[in-house]
Amino acid sequence: MKQVVVFICVVALVFPLALAGCCRVQMADLQKELERTRTERDDLKAQLDAAMTTRDRVPAQEPVLGISGSLSEFQKQIDAFVSFRQELQRREDELAKLRQAALAEAKTAQERMDALGEQLLAETEKVIQLQGQLKEAQSAIVELQDKLQE
Repeated sequence: MKQVVVFICVVALVFPLALAGCCRVQMADLQKELERTRTERDDLKAQLDAAMTTRDRVPAQEPVLGISGSLSEFQKQIDAFVSFRQELQRREDELAKLRQAALAEAKTAQERMDALGEQLLAETEKVIQLQGQLKEAQSAIVELQDKLQE
């Protein structure tokens, strides 16, 4: 029983100490994170101050960051780009329709060529039959001539 009480007391003393150690580690990590954040903040402030100083030095008529003109000019340019895009879309739609029409015409032409090919085969078979009949008629004529000569 004494061992259990001693064990519980040891655990009761060690547990808060272990938690305090974990808190110290977390505190150190948070300190590092805070320091990194402060450094980034200071860098951003320096960049902002430099940009503000540069902006103050540049006359109002000169472009800042390569941007020139008023808002209405930008709106005009945007409108021009939008209308150009719409024109391109219209042309693309027109080309798609023409492509579909060309495909339909090609399909019709292929079907017509197939029909003409079948018709040619049928006519070729007729010619072959007629040539066979012609040969039979010629051989019959030759036989008749041989009989007449005898």
